[in-house]
Amino acid sequence: MSEIAGPHDALPPAIQLDEPPRLPPVIPPAFGHPAPEAPALRPIPFEDLEAMPGFWSRVGAMFRLVFTNPMELFDRVPATEGLGAPWRFLMLMSVPVFLIMALLFFFVGMGIMLAALEQTGKGDGKAVAAIMPVIFGAILLLMPLFAFLGMIIGGALNHFFLWMWGGLKPGVGTGQSIRAYGYASAFIQIGALIPYLGFLVQIAGMVVIGMGLARMHKTDTWRGICAVLTPLFLLCCCGLLAILAVPALIAAGR
Repeated sequence: MSEIAGPHDALPPAIQLDEPPRLPPVIPPAFGHPAPEAPALRPIPFEDLEAMPGFWSRVGAMFRLVFTNPMELFDRVPATEGLGAPWRFLMLMSVPVFLIMALLFFFVGMGIMLAALEQTGKGDGKAVAAIMPVIFGAILLLMPLFAFLGMIIGGALNHFFLWMWGGLKPGVGTGQSIRAYGYASAFIQIGALIPYLGFLVQIAGMVVIGMGLARMHKTDTWRGICAVLTPLFLLCCCGLLAILAVPALIAAGR
């Protein structure tokens, strides 16, 4: 016979037959400001007219950027588009190179040529001296075209060989590779004028361009370096084959 529960005994929990389903806790909406995004990079200093309206101040900012953080140059190239600005900057940096080459050509080349013509008894010295300014003027007029073609061909080759090495990523096109090559080669050609070190400066500059292209295309560094050195390697191979072929052609012609 069951015992009767006293007033101090615990009662069993009540069982609800129609218990409502439990809802997930309601999360109150978040108030406040969202997390700030990373600030967008400014354009290349030479193209940043808003921050630096002065022409020479932009040129000076380019030198400061290259000597303090050269890789940032490649980071900021895709901020804008167009080939006009890098072409103008390349032309500006080509002026001292062209003037030095012209002086060497006139003072050394013309002197040797005229002296050789006078010693051989030919009377063409005056004619040659008269036509050389015409040739110099033609080269001067074609200089912008040569600079533009060099920028286009060099940048396109780098982009192509970067694709060959599997380093291209979506988002950065051929135009940006050409722009980066134009700005970088403008500084390299000035460094190439340093006596005895010009060739080393050019090789080091090509390596820097490869590192910058790899950073701009977000790929491995070695792919970018291989891409810029591949044309030089192919050119050396072609030159070696030509040197080896000349004696064979001479021997075959006898």
